[in-house]
Amino acid sequence: MELLLKERYSIPLETQKFILQMCWAQHDGQWFLKSKKKYGIKEANQLNQMVVFSMGKIEARHILSALGIKKGTVNTIPEIFKIMNTFMDVIIPKIMKFKFFVHSETEGIALVEKCFVWKEVEKSKESSDYKCACNFRHRGWLEAMGVKGEIIPLQRISNGNKTCEFKFVLD
Repeated sequence: MELLLKERYSIPLETQKFILQMCWAQHDGQWFLKSKKKYGIKEANQLNQMVVFSMGKIEARHILSALGIKKGTVNTIPEIFKIMNTFMDVIIPKIMKFKFFVHSETEGIALVEKCFVWKEVEKSKESSDYKCACNFRHRGWLEAMGVKGEIIPLQRISNGNKTCEFKFVLD
């Protein structure tokens, strides 16, 4: 006897979103760990940076499309940070604590107060060899928006600072 079963359990949308965000973050971590094991830490860091940059562009294109924002139409730090807050809300689990501070139309600071990625990396025996790739994700986002500028790391949790701080400067 064959029975087509369509019944399922219900999970609230916010919980579904959190689960997907955590799975994506954990996939990224597992990909890095397996790359490190197979190719070595230097190569894994390089691959991770390339992949995170590429994924940043893909993430941004999907979200910009959903927002109806075309590449090349965003040109100020307040606009960029508003969009990046949206990216973070969609992609990053709530266990990451961050803020964006606008200094002018062409300059601002991104501050990470709590990084779940670094908490996981710290558990590794080789955390001092890990090269954070979040700046590559941010660069991917900017490229997808069609924004020219520089992202300058000022502080890194991985270097022993209490926070990560990045200065965004538009050309």
